[in-house]
Amino acid sequence: MESSALSLLYFAVIVSQFSYFISPYSLSGYRSVEETHQDNDNGGNHKSSPMLSTECDPCPVGIDCVPQIQCPAHVLMENHEKPQICDLSGGKFGFCCVTGQNHTMQKEAKLRFLGFPTLTEDILEKARAKFAKLMQNAVGTAVQRGHPDFLHNIVFHSNPQEDIEGFHISASAMQEVITSQIFREIEHIPVEDFETNNIDVDFGSSPMSQHCSEPPVCHNIHSKYRTLDGTCNNPIPHRSMWGAAGQPMERLLPPAYEDGVWLPRTRGVDGSPLMGTREISRTLLLDTNRPHPKHNLLVMQFGQFLAHDVTQSASVRLENGEAIECCSPDGSGALPPHQSHFACMPIPVEPHDEFYSHFNQRCINFVRLSLAPNSHCKMGYAKQRSKVTHFVDGSPVYGSNIPSAKVLRTFRGGKLRMFDDFGRDLLPLTKEKEACASNEHGNVCFKSGDGRTNQIISLVAIHILFAREHNRLADALAQLNPKLNDEAIYQEARRIVIAEIQHIVYNEYLPIVVGPKQMQRFRIATTHQGFATGYSPEVNPAVTNEFTGAAFRFGHSTVDGKFHVHSDNGVDEIIDIPDVMFNPARLRKRSFLDGIINTMLEQPMQKVDGSITHGLSRFLFRGANPFGLDLAALNIQRGRDHALRSYNSYLHVSGQRTIHSFSQFPSDVARKLSQVYRHPDDIDLWVGGLLEPHAHEALVGSTFSDIIADQFSRLKHGDRYFYEYDSHINPGAFTAAQLNEIRKSSFARIICDNADHIGVFEVSRAAFVRPDFTGNHKIPCNSNGIPSMDLNAWRF
Repeated sequence: MESSALSLLYFAVIVSQFSYFISPYSLSGYRSVEETHQDNDNGGNHKSSPMLSTECDPCPVGIDCVPQIQCPAHVLMENHEKPQICDLSGGKFGFCCVTGQNHTMQKEAKLRFLGFPTLTEDILEKARAKFAKLMQNAVGTAVQRGHPDFLHNIVFHSNPQEDIEGFHISASAMQEVITSQIFREIEHIPVEDFETNNIDVDFGSSPMSQHCSEPPVCHNIHSKYRTLDGTCNNPIPHRSMWGAAGQPMERLLPPAYEDGVWLPRTRGVDGSPLMGTREISRTLLLDTNRPHPKHNLLVMQFGQFLAHDVTQSASVRLENGEAIECCSPDGSGALPPHQSHFACMPIPVEPHDEFYSHFNQRCINFVRLSLAPNSHCKMGYAKQRSKVTHFVDGSPVYGSNIPSAKVLRTFRGGKLRMFDDFGRDLLPLTKEKEACASNEHGNVCFKSGDGRTNQIISLVAIHILFAREHNRLADALAQLNPKLNDEAIYQEARRIVIAEIQHIVYNEYLPIVVGPKQMQRFRIATTHQGFATGYSPEVNPAVTNEFTGAAFRFGHSTVDGKFHVHSDNGVDEIIDIPDVMFNPARLRKRSFLDGIINTMLEQPMQKVDGSITHGLSRFLFRGANPFGLDLAALNIQRGRDHALRSYNSYLHVSGQRTIHSFSQFPSDVARKLSQVYRHPDDIDLWVGGLLEPHAHEALVGSTFSDIIADQFSRLKHGDRYFYEYDSHINPGAFTAAQLNEIRKSSFARIICDNADHIGVFEVSRAAFVRPDFTGNHKIPCNSNGIPSMDLNAWRF
């Protein structure tokens, strides 16, 4: 154990040597601090290093040692303020963090608003006038059915009533944004003070207070079952909305709004305009076939299902709920300013574009995300909202509010509604006109707890499996407990399904994505016996902008442009994925569900890299059109809409060496990057993250791995109802016997119990691994090799 003086010396050396943090590109001549310790999975027992021959002092009592990205305030600290360094498992080091998830230190406000303790009437009047003019000019043009962007907007669609409610929520938030912008301009507030929430001005004593809302009163904080909308998860009254549907996203780092409030990042570090995102996409992110040698398309598809479980952003819409058009009717350019909606941020297409130029397309529609009113009733920067609960809670199956959940229930035997398709249970059909690609006779679309279900046919298949699993469990529970009523059976089956999903996420899916070492470092690995610890009411489970706006979009790189589906006659049907987007009618074919399940099990996913299939970068949501949208361009533009900082900023916050020259990338990548960015500090997070080589035993690189692991740490340590917690934490805790049965669940068993058994009789035990991978051959569903839960543990 070193002396405190030596500990301070060690700390001083580290913080003065940030240039030694390793780059994701393994630059020769540099060593990271983490490399000075030998890699040791036992954690903390490091041998001597050539740079420093000592261990770190343990953190003071009551302070956790966390990965640097979980202490993001360190980025804005002076060297003497930075937290104490500590050892993490696997040869990594972290920080003894006292600032928690906050991206700024809790400092005394720098600004003193002498004479302005509240908003002046002059500022409020100017804000009201500007808002009124904005809304008067926000009549806008609606996207026409049949256009690719009509299908794109179904991604943000819930139902007509929710779309209209969303309009009013977004309008309230815009009033706050405009007021903050005017206040900043009149009072000459530095952008940095808005970015760091250093504005101590609230709306409480002004007319703006009408937009403030009090958290709900939780009448039954000890309810056995979690609420559908995510409220009342945190037992502290003023935190009862944490993680609830409709609540804002949070941030790892301050936003990169150019005005500190809402204007998107449009200029590089040298002040010149950033290149258009379509140009970046077509230059940098080409379509190259790189099948993964181990993992299959099920990883990709479950990842989308999971993304829909924890986040759904909402674009700004017209007052009648229709989607906004920002391009001219023929796509030859953006609408002129006097016709353009305030939320428009269209993507330009250059005349030399080798694809879109054939169709005279010079504009890709793009509408900014709607915002959430400030939950603290204080002035500050704009925050995007998530329409669904932030928790891993099966919301795609059950919905994120009571009305949606009711529509999905039979109210008999605790079961979900299904569509009886000649003896096979499919999801119920939807009557909503905007759920499908077209209204032509013969087209069908399905209804679930999430409005994006029909986005691609393989996603619908995952939904069918989990809806059937709920009903399978409901039947078993009713048989075991004849006296249970409908509500009790429904809630108990729902509780088990959510636990199965959480177990699959943390036990099977996440270790593949971020790697087993990250699971240990972020304390998110599953336990094999007993109950877990780690819940804290101080952890806000909210999804971060960096996670949803960039890191978890890594899955778009894993998509193969075609499905190879085994058909009845023994010949593979090759399906272009744009042909089955919002067009899932093939599932009515008796053998297709099992066929697409086998496809997902057997067909390799694409590697995570700087390659995107043309099915997504040219033909996304094309419908009957010869062209579609470019998802890569949309992703980069969305990152700018989210006000994500540049890739280098996230290297810094996660403790890696930042990029100072394009030459630090592989030569071919460096050449292309220099064509679309003027400086490494301009590289968009999604682009930089995709270009990283994968981390040890992970699908993604180190930066995305950190952002994703941090998010799922929040979703575990900030969820009181997480399935592994005991009754001291979780009011609906499973018994020890029940938890042991939950631990037997797997995606392989979900498939075995709920497939049609027309073409699926065998499944590999590791369902996310290709069956041709050594040691993962398929085994019969009725064998003991794929364990089943013994539901007798639920005999009450």
